[in-house]
Amino acid sequence: MKSFLIILSAFFPLSSLFAQDSTVRANAWSFSGYLKDLEWVRFEKGFTGAAATNLLHNRVNIKWNSAGNWTGRLEVRSRMYWGDDVRVLRGFKQQLQNESEAVNLSINWFETRSAILHTNIERFWLEYKKPKWSIRAGRQRINWGIANTWNPNDLFNTYNLLDFDYEERPGSDAVKGQYLVNDLSNIEVSVAGANHQSIAAAKYFTNYKKYDLQWNAGMYRGEFTAGFGWAGNIKEAGFKGEVQYYAARQKNFSRLLLAVEGDYIFKRGWYLSLAFLYNEKGLDRPLDGWTLPSFQASPRNPMPTKWNILVNTSKEFTPIFSGSLNVIYAPGMNLLIFFPTFRYNLKTNLDLDIVWQSFFAESTRFEALSHTGFARFKWSF
Repeated sequence: MKSFLIILSAFFPLSSLFAQDSTVRANAWSFSGYLKDLEWVRFEKGFTGAAATNLLHNRVNIKWNSAGNWTGRLEVRSRMYWGDDVRVLRGFKQQLQNESEAVNLSINWFETRSAILHTNIERFWLEYKKPKWSIRAGRQRINWGIANTWNPNDLFNTYNLLDFDYEERPGSDAVKGQYLVNDLSNIEVSVAGANHQSIAAAKYFTNYKKYDLQWNAGMYRGEFTAGFGWAGNIKEAGFKGEVQYYAARQKNFSRLLLAVEGDYIFKRGWYLSLAFLYNEKGLDRPLDGWTLPSFQASPRNPMPTKWNILVNTSKEFTPIFSGSLNVIYAPGMNLLIFFPTFRYNLKTNLDLDIVWQSFFAESTRFEALSHTGFARFKWSF
């Protein structure tokens, strides 16, 4: 509790000093967030051994914008889990901590054998902005990804695409500076982490003949890395991609990542996308006793498998009802993920999501690893 009081007192008094200036707008502060209740039931292969778990998830976002050049953000995420997965799954508590955060700003309010209440400061930054440049320091989201699905260029904040309950995606403790070269080009330099876990890189972004193009280079936890990304269209279809290379000190640990995707919206509102990911050091053969749900994504390893194909389709059937289907297949490992989602708007600011995730893989034979059904209510304020 003391940690939170120190953090809050450091943020609000500083903001209050700016707020005393008569030039500060009356609406300099804004407040938003949500409260979600997520329940799921997980089945082992053959729909046996049902395990039920519940998550009560709250997020509070506080934004401060001065009439001058300063802005700030404070976003706090609290999650209370209880049920079978807390008790059974190995490393459940450790998975609550974001490895991209160099400073621990989280609290476990209480923990029992089958329940845990965890709060973390997800965003905590101040930014100074001028017409041509800006600098931001603190816990923030540094998003260098340009594709929709897998983002090898996203050196600072990789997310797990199966974690649908984390729309904001992870942040880093970092300093970021950006300089606008012109209306279509900018240079960004970011430094995050500490000691052997540090990441320091620069990115150049521009637009050429209606294509967004970006290059990056830097050091990722002691390894030199460089990459390139693009986004544009081939006729009416979107075409995006990213490539990233890590040059490790030992050649056998160097790694190449390549993601390519295309998407198209049909006249009747159906959306279709196809994505491909190549992970040079990923798994390319079946394994015994391996489960994907426990996998932790990282910039060097966005998927555990070497060859990955994703097909996604979605449609808004009515203004209040929509659905989507993701199918992921890794041919070398013979891994299949089936991931449909349906969303219904019950009333203003209240949504119901029904989600299903099934995992299939080959060991001695191709079979189900697990099935999980989710029901989520989300109230936004």
